[in-house]
Amino acid sequence: MDRDPEKTLKDLVERAKGGDRVAYGSIFRICFKEIYDYTFRRVGDVNATEDITMQVFAQGLKSIGAYEERGISVKAWLFKIAHNAIIDFLRHKKYPAEELNVDFEERELPGKESDEDIEASIILMESMENLHREIAGLPVAQREVLVLRFIEDMSVTETAVILGKKESTVRALQFKGIKNLKRKLVGAGEDAERGSLEDGSRAGQTKDSG
Repeated sequence: MDRDPEKTLKDLVERAKGGDRVAYGSIFRICFKEIYDYTFRRVGDVNATEDITMQVFAQGLKSIGAYEERGISVKAWLFKIAHNAIIDFLRHKKYPAEELNVDFEERELPGKESDEDIEASIILMESMENLHREIAGLPVAQREVLVLRFIEDMSVTETAVILGKKESTVRALQFKGIKNLKRKLVGAGEDAERGSLEDGSRAGQTKDSG
Protein backbone atom coordinates (compact mmCIF):
# COMPACT_ATOMS: atom_id res chain seq x y z
CA MET A 1 0.00 0.00 0.00
CA ASP A 2 1.34 3.47 -0.94
CA ARG A 3 2.13 5.80 1.90
CA ASP A 4 0.37 9.12 2.34
CA PRO A 5 2.52 11.64 0.37
CA GLU A 6 2.02 14.30 3.04
CA LYS A 7 3.16 11.94 5.79
CA THR A 8 6.12 10.88 3.68
CA LEU A 9 7.13 14.52 3.23
CA LYS A 10 6.78 15.19 6.96
CA ASP A 11 8.99 12.20 7.75
CA LEU A 12 11.59 13.44 5.27
CA VAL A 13 11.51 16.90 6.85
CA GLU A 14 12.18 15.49 10.31
CA ARG A 15 15.13 13.51 8.97
CA ALA A 16 16.44 16.51 7.02
CA LYS A 17 16.22 18.69 10.13
CA GLY A 18 18.46 16.14 11.82
CA GLY A 19 21.10 16.63 9.13
CA ASP A 20 20.10 13.83 6.74
CA ARG A 21 21.05 15.22 3.32
CA VAL A 22 19.64 12.18 1.53
CA ALA A 23 16.24 13.02 3.02
CA TYR A 24 16.59 16.62 1.84
CA GLY A 25 17.48 15.30 -1.60
CA SER A 26 14.15 13.46 -1.59
CA ILE A 27 12.36 16.68 -0.64
CA PHE A 28 14.15 18.33 -3.56
CA ARG A 29 12.91 15.66 -5.98
CA ILE A 30 9.34 15.85 -4.66
CA CYS A 31 9.06 19.65 -4.73
CA PHE A 32 11.40 20.64 -7.57
CA LYS A 33 8.90 20.69 -10.45
CA GLU A 34 6.32 22.75 -8.58
CA ILE A 35 8.89 25.32 -7.45
CA TYR A 36 10.38 25.44 -10.96
CA ASP A 37 6.98 25.87 -12.66
CA TYR A 38 5.89 28.55 -10.18
CA THR A 39 9.13 30.46 -10.73
CA PHE A 40 8.95 30.19 -14.51
CA ARG A 41 5.40 31.54 -14.52
CA ARG A 42 6.69 34.60 -12.70
CA VAL A 43 9.96 35.34 -14.51
CA GLY A 44 9.39 33.75 -17.94
CA ASP A 45 13.07 33.01 -18.51
CA VAL A 46 14.52 29.49 -18.42
CA ASN A 47 18.02 30.43 -17.24
CA ALA A 48 16.72 32.74 -14.51
CA THR A 49 14.20 30.09 -13.45
CA GLU A 50 16.91 27.45 -13.11
CA ASP A 51 19.13 29.80 -11.10
CA ILE A 52 16.33 30.90 -8.78
CA THR A 53 15.07 27.34 -8.25
CA MET A 54 18.52 26.11 -7.26
CA GLN A 55 18.90 29.15 -5.00
CA VAL A 56 15.62 28.24 -3.30
CA PHE A 57 16.72 24.70 -2.50
CA ALA A 58 20.19 25.83 -1.42
CA GLN A 59 18.59 28.31 0.98
CA GLY A 60 16.17 25.62 2.11
CA LEU A 61 19.05 23.27 2.92
CA LYS A 62 20.72 25.95 5.05
CA SER A 63 17.49 26.82 6.87
CA ILE A 64 15.70 23.46 7.18
CA GLY A 65 16.84 23.07 10.79
CA ALA A 66 14.83 26.15 11.74
CA TYR A 67 11.67 25.07 9.90
CA GLU A 68 8.60 24.56 12.10
CA GLU A 69 5.36 23.36 10.57
CA ARG A 70 2.77 25.33 12.57
CA GLY A 71 0.14 24.57 9.94
CA ILE A 72 2.46 25.47 7.05
CA SER A 73 3.78 22.61 4.92
CA VAL A 74 7.44 22.45 3.94
CA LYS A 75 6.27 22.90 0.36
CA ALA A 76 4.62 26.21 1.27
CA TRP A 77 7.77 27.16 3.17
CA LEU A 78 9.83 26.57 0.01
CA PHE A 79 7.31 28.57 -2.01
CA LYS A 80 7.84 31.49 0.36
CA ILE A 81 11.59 31.31 -0.22
CA ALA A 82 10.89 31.17 -3.97
CA HIS A 83 8.54 34.16 -3.82
CA ASN A 84 11.15 36.27 -2.01
CA ALA A 85 13.86 35.21 -4.47
CA ILE A 86 11.62 36.12 -7.41
CA ILE A 87 10.88 39.56 -5.95
CA ASP A 88 14.62 40.16 -5.47
CA PHE A 89 15.23 39.11 -9.07
CA LEU A 90 12.53 41.41 -10.45
CA ARG A 91 13.79 44.34 -8.40
CA HIS A 92 17.35 43.74 -9.56
CA LYS A 93 16.11 43.71 -13.16
CA LYS A 94 14.31 47.01 -12.44
CA TYR A 95 10.94 45.76 -13.63
CA PRO A 96 8.05 48.27 -13.47
CA ALA A 97 6.39 48.61 -10.07
CA GLU A 98 3.29 46.73 -11.23
CA GLU A 99 5.45 43.64 -11.77
CA LEU A 100 6.43 43.60 -8.11
CA ASN A 101 4.44 42.65 -5.05
CA VAL A 102 1.80 45.31 -4.45
CA ASP A 103 -0.62 45.92 -1.61
CA PHE A 104 -4.36 45.62 -2.01
CA GLU A 105 -7.04 47.50 -0.16
CA GLU A 106 -9.11 45.16 1.96
CA ARG A 107 -12.36 47.09 1.56
CA GLU A 108 -13.25 44.96 -1.49
CA LEU A 109 -13.45 41.81 0.62
CA PRO A 110 -16.87 40.19 -0.01
CA GLY A 111 -19.09 39.43 2.92
CA LYS A 112 -20.98 36.41 1.62
CA GLU A 113 -19.08 34.44 -1.01
CA SER A 114 -17.24 31.50 0.57
CA ASP A 115 -14.07 29.72 -0.51
CA GLU A 116 -16.26 26.88 -1.79
CA ASP A 117 -18.28 29.28 -3.94
CA ILE A 118 -15.13 30.79 -5.41
CA GLU A 119 -13.51 27.42 -6.06
CA ALA A 120 -16.71 26.25 -7.75
CA SER A 121 -16.47 29.27 -10.03
CA ILE A 122 -12.95 28.23 -11.00
CA ILE A 123 -14.04 24.67 -11.74
CA LEU A 124 -16.86 25.91 -13.97
CA MET A 125 -14.46 27.93 -16.10
CA GLU A 126 -13.07 26.77 -19.42
CA SER A 127 -10.05 24.51 -19.83
CA MET A 128 -6.94 24.85 -17.68
CA GLU A 129 -5.11 26.19 -20.73
CA ASN A 130 -7.56 29.08 -20.96
CA LEU A 131 -7.41 29.55 -17.19
CA HIS A 132 -3.61 29.89 -17.25
CA ARG A 133 -3.80 32.38 -20.11
CA GLU A 134 -6.46 34.55 -18.49
CA ILE A 135 -4.77 34.51 -15.07
CA ALA A 136 -1.58 35.74 -16.75
CA GLY A 137 -3.46 38.88 -17.82
CA LEU A 138 -4.55 39.84 -14.29
CA PRO A 139 -2.83 42.42 -12.06
CA VAL A 140 0.20 40.85 -10.37
CA ALA A 141 -1.21 40.74 -6.83
CA GLN A 142 -4.39 38.97 -7.98
CA ARG A 143 -2.42 36.64 -10.23
CA GLU A 144 -0.10 35.61 -7.40
CA VAL A 145 -3.01 34.68 -5.17
CA LEU A 146 -4.96 32.74 -7.81
CA VAL A 147 -1.89 30.82 -8.94
CA LEU A 148 -1.05 29.77 -5.38
CA ARG A 149 -4.65 28.99 -4.41
CA PHE A 150 -5.95 27.18 -7.48
CA ILE A 151 -2.92 26.03 -9.47
CA GLU A 152 -0.47 25.29 -6.64
CA ASP A 153 -3.32 24.20 -4.32
CA MET A 154 -2.21 26.26 -1.32
CA SER A 155 -4.57 27.11 1.52
CA VAL A 156 -5.48 30.72 2.33
CA THR A 157 -3.17 30.54 5.35
CA GLU A 158 -0.26 29.17 3.31
CA THR A 159 -0.83 31.74 0.56
CA ALA A 160 -0.79 34.54 3.13
CA VAL A 161 2.49 33.27 4.59
CA ILE A 162 4.12 32.88 1.16
CA LEU A 163 3.14 36.37 0.03
CA GLY A 164 3.60 38.05 3.41
CA LYS A 165 0.00 39.28 3.47
CA LYS A 166 -2.92 39.08 5.87
CA GLU A 167 -5.40 36.27 5.24
CA SER A 168 -8.15 38.87 4.78
CA THR A 169 -6.07 40.51 2.04
CA VAL A 170 -5.57 37.16 0.32
CA ARG A 171 -9.33 36.55 0.38
CA ALA A 172 -9.96 40.02 -1.04
CA LEU A 173 -7.44 39.53 -3.84
CA GLN A 174 -8.91 36.12 -4.55
CA PHE A 175 -12.42 37.54 -4.83
CA LYS A 176 -11.32 40.42 -7.04
CA GLY A 177 -9.27 38.09 -9.25
CA ILE A 178 -12.19 35.70 -9.75
CA LYS A 179 -14.45 38.64 -10.56
CA ASN A 180 -12.00 39.88 -13.19
CA LEU A 181 -11.55 36.38 -14.61
CA LYS A 182 -15.30 35.97 -15.03
CA ARG A 183 -15.47 39.32 -16.81
CA LYS A 184 -12.60 38.40 -19.13
CA LEU A 185 -14.02 34.97 -19.96
CA VAL A 186 -17.50 36.34 -20.62
CA GLY A 187 -15.97 38.97 -22.90
CA ALA A 188 -13.93 36.33 -24.73
CA GLY A 189 -17.06 34.22 -25.21
CA GLU A 190 -19.01 37.16 -26.61
CA ASP A 191 -16.17 37.99 -29.01
CA ALA A 192 -16.05 34.38 -30.22
CA GLU A 193 -19.82 34.31 -30.75
CA ARG A 194 -19.71 37.62 -32.61
CA GLY A 195 -16.90 36.32 -34.82
CA SER A 196 -18.87 33.17 -35.59
CA LEU A 197 -21.93 35.20 -36.59
CA GLU A 198 -19.82 37.45 -38.83
CA ASP A 199 -18.24 34.42 -40.50
CA GLY A 200 -21.67 32.95 -41.11
CA SER A 201 -22.91 36.22 -42.55
CA ARG A 202 -19.95 36.47 -44.93
CA ALA A 203 -20.45 32.87 -46.03
CA GLY A 204 -24.10 33.60 -46.79
CA GLN A 205 -23.21 36.69 -48.80
CA THR A 206 -20.66 34.72 -50.82
CA LYS A 207 -23.24 32.03 -51.58
CA ASP A 208 -25.83 34.61 -52.65
CA SER A 209 -23.38 36.40 -54.93
CA GLY A 210 -22.50 33.08 -56.55
